[in-house]
Amino acid sequence: MSTLAVSEAPQAIQRDLSVDVNLSFDSFQLSCDIRFDLNGITGILGHSGSGKTSLLRVIAGLNRDAAGTVILKQRTLQSDTQFIKPEHRKIGFVFQDARLFPHLSVAGNLEYARKRCKPNSLDANEIIQMTQIGALLKRDVVKLSAGEKQRVAIARALLAEPELLLMDEPLSNLDNRARRDMVHLLRLIHQRLNLPILYVSHNIIEIQQLADEVLVMENGRIIQVGHVHQVLNNLNERMSTEFSSPTSLTLKVKQHLVNFGLTQLDFMAPSHNQVKLFAPLMNQPLGQQLRCYILADDLSISLNKPEASSIINCLPGRISQLHRLSRNGMLIKVQVMEHTFAINTSRYAVELLRLSHGTEVFIQFQADAIRCY
Repeated sequence: MSTLAVSEAPQAIQRDLSVDVNLSFDSFQLSCDIRFDLNGITGILGHSGSGKTSLLRVIAGLNRDAAGTVILKQRTLQSDTQFIKPEHRKIGFVFQDARLFPHLSVAGNLEYARKRCKPNSLDANEIIQMTQIGALLKRDVVKLSAGEKQRVAIARALLAEPELLLMDEPLSNLDNRARRDMVHLLRLIHQRLNLPILYVSHNIIEIQQLADEVLVMENGRIIQVGHVHQVLNNLNERMSTEFSSPTSLTLKVKQHLVNFGLTQLDFMAPSHNQVKLFAPLMNQPLGQQLRCYILADDLSISLNKPEASSIINCLPGRISQLHRLSRNGMLIKVQVMEHTFAINTSRYAVELLRLSHGTEVFIQFQADAIRCY
């Protein structure tokens, strides 16, 4: 999703997906008017009840009570005069609870999807191999683990050959290992099939790991949109508090210091000032670009550059924002070139160091604070 056009944009501009809908039920109202290109994984982030799932259901055609228009690749799926049924929208949907057919085997669930898509252009064996479910084909789905069920659900959705894949909290029931494996699988699916994905989660780390672009929802409205680093590093005060504000970065592998158990990572600013960062030794080729994040609790602030310190990562910056999180807690945003770092600290430290907007500081963090994948 490289560009965004809201309602004030010229009508001549065409986007891959256009959603202009309103939906009211109980005390909640969904109101979205957004047009964007689908060329990656788009994360939809928001707290519980913000409207994320409702938006996906409207796009998929699962809620006929919504008023407005949905257009996918210049094909009108919904308007005041027409409504295309979900099964004819060419949209795949993977739910939180997999929703496999319990009376069918794994192979039977996959065959159901194949029958819905004629002629078939995807190689079923390739999808089975990619999702690593070959050994499960004869199994009853009720006997599968949560991770296995989600792999089968993803394979079934892919075999229907959708133009767009919607995913609603698909990793929430998985353990940490299965979650990591699934993150890699979803990126592989996008890369191999060039399939656009709308991915809903209230887990900011999942969004950071997967998404190229991010929509932030609050109270049924989209309040922020942009590149994953730009959005996550500049969440508003309420969102920063709720999602703990990890700093999102793309870093390049520069060299491996094997004797010291470290890998040097670089990011280049527009001014071409090179910055060296050190992370735990990793098995990645030189030049590889990695998506990384640093938790706000893992950074500290100093007014002076430490001359002798065991904390090996140190960056100069300038305070751009200060937010009070609680009676004693503060969140500080520090601008380091074009990057924004979020640091949790105490009100006492802020007053002791006399920190304010514009204060020049140094931020420090240990090598193991950098988490990459």
